[in-house]
Amino acid sequence: MRSKRSLLIIFASIVAIFAGLLFTVARFAQPVAPETSPSANLFTKTFVDSQGQSQALSQWQGQVLIVNFWASWCPPCREEMPELSILHDRYKSQGLTVLGISTDDVAKMQQYAQEAPVSYPLVAADLDGMELARQMGNDREALPYTVILRRDGSTAATIVGRINPEALEQAIKPLL
Repeated sequence: MRSKRSLLIIFASIVAIFAGLLFTVARFAQPVAPETSPSANLFTKTFVDSQGQSQALSQWQGQVLIVNFWASWCPPCREEMPELSILHDRYKSQGLTVLGISTDDVAKMQQYAQEAPVSYPLVAADLDGMELARQMGNDREALPYTVILRRDGSTAATIVGRINPEALEQAIKPLL
C-alpha cells in the first residue's frame, strides 16, 4: 500500500513538473503556423516616427522583422530596448529590422526617444498600437509584446513580456 502511494506521489510530481515546463515554454515563445499571417494589416499602416515623419510600415515588407510593441511607462519595455538595438545593429545587413511600435502618443514617444535613443526605427501608434498588437496575437493585451515575422510576412513566433535576447537571436538566425 505504501509503495503504491509513493509511486502515485512521484507520478503526480512528474506530471506537475512537466505541466509547469510546458506552460513556461508556451508563455515565452509561442510559435505560429507559417500559413497564418496576421501581419497583413500591419503593412497597411502609417505612423509618425521619432523625427515627426510619417512612415508607411509597408517599407519593411520582405525583411525579417522583429515588431516590438512598447510604451514609455513600461519598465520591461525600456529594459529590453538596448538589447533590441544590439540585435538590429548586428543583423541589419542581413535583412533584419527591429521596429518599435509605441502605444504612447507621438509627443511621449518622441520625448522618450530623445532620452534613450535606439538604433532601430520607432513609430507612435497610440491606442491603435494595442489594437494592432491584439490583431497580431496579443490576446493578453500585455506589454512588451514582440512578434517575429518571416520575409514573407508570416509570423514565426510571438513573445509576451520581456524578451530573452539570446533566445530571440537564436529564433531569428534561421530566418535570415
